[in-house]
Amino acid sequence: MATDMQAPWALPVLTGCKGLPLAASALRLEDIGAQGWNLLAGDLPTPVAVLKASALAHNLTTMQAYLDRAGVRLAPHGKTTMCPQLYARQIGAGAWGITVATFAQARVAIACGVRNVLIANELVGEAEIEGLAQLQREHPELELYSLVDSVAGLERLHHVLQRHPGQSPFRVLLEIGFPGGRCGCRSAEEALAVARAAAALPTIALSGIEGYEGLIVSADRHRDAVAVDAYLATVIEVFQRCANEKLFAKGPVLLSAGGSAYFDLVARALASVKALDLLPIVRSGCYLTHDTGFYQALVANVAERAVLGEAPDLRSALEVWTQVLSRPEPDLVILNAGKRDVSFDIDLPFAHSWFRAQESAPQPLAQSTVLRLSDQHAFLRVPADSPLQVGDFVGLSISHPCTTFDKWQVLLEVDDDYNVIEALRTYF
Repeated sequence: MATDMQAPWALPVLTGCKGLPLAASALRLEDIGAQGWNLLAGDLPTPVAVLKASALAHNLTTMQAYLDRAGVRLAPHGKTTMCPQLYARQIGAGAWGITVATFAQARVAIACGVRNVLIANELVGEAEIEGLAQLQREHPELELYSLVDSVAGLERLHHVLQRHPGQSPFRVLLEIGFPGGRCGCRSAEEALAVARAAAALPTIALSGIEGYEGLIVSADRHRDAVAVDAYLATVIEVFQRCANEKLFAKGPVLLSAGGSAYFDLVARALASVKALDLLPIVRSGCYLTHDTGFYQALVANVAERAVLGEAPDLRSALEVWTQVLSRPEPDLVILNAGKRDVSFDIDLPFAHSWFRAQESAPQPLAQSTVLRLSDQHAFLRVPADSPLQVGDFVGLSISHPCTTFDKWQVLLEVDDDYNVIEALRTYF
């Protein structure tokens, strides 16, 4: 990908970057993989966040192949990792582009060379809209989209964009919501009214329909699947009615939905729509690293439904390694990682293995539970006869990768023997 900012891997390591030894301060990120560091040898200060290269590569190709077979395109949600190095791998594997949630995230993706960018959100601030116009002017080859769900939102876009005569109309997708959900028109009739208003504005190009079904989550997964299908039927109905009224602008017409929970149902629904110049786009992001909690359970539901054949066999790639600071009680171990280091918004992390530096390879850690986290500590319940002692390493797997990535400036990619092979920079 072409870039108009310094490549992440060519940047110097920031002083005090956690997970990196003192020697890293004299290095660029691209030098880190050549240092011969190994987590198991105790070369890295803890806590340290690592990504297993084999799992990343497997997830990258497996998910892309699944969606290719389904007949839809992929624009993975970049907010999961905010890592341009991983964006490049996703696009190289066949992704159409990158999805983001904010203007700031779009700036990062575009500055790193991404040229198909979907901002899956409404933008209403003058500074943001001015920024959109400037980005389009500076990058005429850019395909940049954002969302609208009201005439008021359209008017705010138009008010700013009309200051830029001669510029191509800005592409928007009409967002369809549902009662109790997030943004989005709450009925087909409301959506048609917004679509007609968009089609009438010279500064706007209505370029498709968008939805997000991921908030349909309850304790009854079968009922959720029925609700998701019904919601997707509404999204498609609005698309077809807009097409019948010829409200879409010339060029590619996007039909997009799909987080990481129901990508199978979304892919099936989008692939069923046949229209000229249609781009059916799924936006799953967490597939790349997966997890051992929330998304693991959701993908298990995908496998059970099997609506598009065999589900992708995703593997957990993200781990945070810690050390035992103290064992103040026979069944209590204190680890040196906490809320500043691991996700805790959905589930607490899971202790999956341990090792003693220079004495053993990682071993499964049975019958252990993370009870709670403080800022820099984890409270781990273990059996009284657990072998853990001060200084031992404990590997944590996580639930919901988004809120672990945002706690790290640099994550280290490792091979299956925990040799460090690359440093991955984030831009939160």
